Amino acid sequence: MRPRPVVLFGTSFRSAFRFLPLLALLHPAPANAAFHLNEITKVMVGLNGNNTVQAVELKMLASGENLVTGMSIKVYDGAAVQRDSLGSFAASVPNGIAGRFILCATDNFAKIFGITPDLRIKPGLLVGTGQVSFEKPSCFVNSLAYGSVTTPKTGTTSAAALPTDLATALVRTIDDGTATFCPLAEDAAARFQLQSGTSGTPITFTNNSGVSVNVFPTAAGVDESPPGASALRVYPNPFNKGARIVAPGYGYVSVYDVRGRMVRSWGSPDVSPAVLGPMRLDWDGTDAAGHRLPSGIYFLQYGLSPQNRARVVLLR
Repeated sequence: MRPRPVVLFGTSFRSAFRFLPLLALLHPAPANAAFHLNEITKVMVGLNGNNTVQAVELKMLASGENLVTGMSIKVYDGAAVQRDSLGSFAASVPNGIAGRFILCATDNFAKIFGITPDLRIKPGLLVGTGQVSFEKPSCFVNSLAYGSVTTPKTGTTSAAALPTDLATALVRTIDDGTATFCPLAEDAAARFQLQSGTSGTPITFTNNSGVSVNVFPTAAGVDESPPGASALRVYPNPFNKGARIVAPGYGYVSVYDVRGRMVRSWGSPDVSPAVLGPMRLDWDGTDAAGHRLPSGIYFLQYGLSPQNRARVVLLR
């Protein structure tokens, strides 16, 4: 008798279906599925009342989560109705080491703080109450609800309302490092804290290359001024082509960048400021050699004391 051939799969649908788990192991999910362990870490909807200065920072909870092609930053209102899509990744980000960040920011955020975002988004994050998500059609990865939200997209709670005043941001305080699925379940009230950056304790935003910027509010005056004199003033602030600097008396004025390097000065540091004034200077945003300085935050100092400073923003 001729032996019957061995058949791996039976002719019935039921027998074939039994082997599907084995086939799934032999053919794992494509690599572009490595995006679902990125969590939102910071959200800022404005700076000094300007709601075009916006940013969303993400953090990789595991290595290999940099394959973000097709992922989007989207905005929902408090009732979970989509209001806008602010931008989508056309390619993966280069660095996929666990703990790396991904920065999504508007053009004005990039100009003011001198950083290159990994994704440029348009302004559209809602002020006060809203929800921001990191998602694609196949996986709603993570979202942050804030303010008076009635229908959170993930989780059951929302964080504090988010204003545009000063340099205020929602900052994550607890990672969700145990989730291995879509979406990351979010307890926003417990995991996010409303913070306002200052020059002493700024809020740091970091891109995928590891470049960080310190975010704190800009001001046209200083907290302390020379005795019997008015504060150092700068206007307009921010400025593009030129700014008028007004000091309480004739004396030494210098300009420093965010790294503490002096880039421009007027007068002599050996001459004590005189209260007689005011002294008016026009600054065109160039350094001592006449070169155009890049966009960013600069510090104008009157005299030799760092306490007598004014912050100014240069926009190119």
